[in-house]
Amino acid sequence: MVESTEEAARGWTDHVREVGDFTLYPQADSWYMGANVPGKPRVFMAYIGGVGAYRQHCDQLAADGYTGFAFSSP
Repeated sequence: MVESTEEAARGWTDHVREVGDFTLYPQADSWYMGANVPGKPRVFMAYIGGVGAYRQHCDQLAADGYTGFAFSSP
């Protein structure tokens, strides 16, 4: 089993939000941001930093020994 650490998950969520903040998505009052569900936190979940940047991030994680992930057997 593979799980991300809370710190790594928070870091990735923050990165996705920072990249998304360069767009108009967070300004829109739409279902894409969760505005159609009363009380739901507005969260931008899609990664729009580009495939190249995503691939670099994944390659760096692998090169660093998958820091931020916990591996265990069932």
